[in-house]
Amino acid sequence: MPVPKGSPFTDWRKHLEGKVAIVTGGAGGLGSEICRKFAARGAAVAVADMNAEAATKLAASINGGGCQAIAVQVEVTDEAAVTDAVQTVINQLGRVDYLVHCAGTNIKAPVLDMSLDQWNLSLQPHLTGAFLFCREAGRQMVRQGDGGSVVLMSSVTAMSPVPERGAYGPAKAALINFAGQLGLEWAQYGINVNAVCPGVALTPMTEMVYEREPELREQRLKRFPIKREVLPEEVADLVLFLCSPEARYINGVGIPIDGGFLNSGFYQDTEG
Repeated sequence: MPVPKGSPFTDWRKHLEGKVAIVTGGAGGLGSEICRKFAARGAAVAVADMNAEAATKLAASINGGGCQAIAVQVEVTDEAAVTDAVQTVINQLGRVDYLVHCAGTNIKAPVLDMSLDQWNLSLQPHLTGAFLFCREAGRQMVRQGDGGSVVLMSSVTAMSPVPERGAYGPAKAALINFAGQLGLEWAQYGINVNAVCPGVALTPMTEMVYEREPELREQRLKRFPIKREVLPEEVADLVLFLCSPEARYINGVGIPIDGGFLNSGFYQDTEG
């Protein structure tokens, strides 16, 4: 069936040409795939990461494929560093259209044994980092006057607590609320803000854990209605959709991408 002329369902990928995306934690397992997807769709990408070597390597790889990317070293909890990072993107790429905040840490500790340093180490990159980058990138989007999109990387642990993640889950839950707050405040500027909540993603870090604990994967897969983890490229596809014109009326919500895990209840595959 042909697409009617002027339909919003024309190829939204072309919408990314001439646009600029900042991805924090951009050199990580999910962040790097999101950077590659943005670049493949025509956007210029700022790989923002505290690991300068990894960010530079990824940016070089993207540029080598005929796309445009820059590496920006930044500690997301440092206010001055974040301000400088966003200004660097503006100076080198000209504007900011999309912000995806993936930076964060996953501290494993039960609450009774958790130190204040561990608590802060989890909350600050996730939540304070989101606040600082959203504020600076959001100010630029408002100045530009033609809208934009923000995606915060949350987790299913925001909606369903798991053992020994007493700081990580609350930090991720706060991101959903923060997306709602920004979505409420920034809708008037044509900026939509959402959170994405992946289940267990098959990143290089996850694969390293499975190498040490192969039984962990077996246990998890018995609880997953779809018998696998979510792939980084699937998370990236959802992020890019939320930055597309088709998603402009989706605003201020957290969207699970978990293969039905949150709805599985007491489901367990006893035959798998």
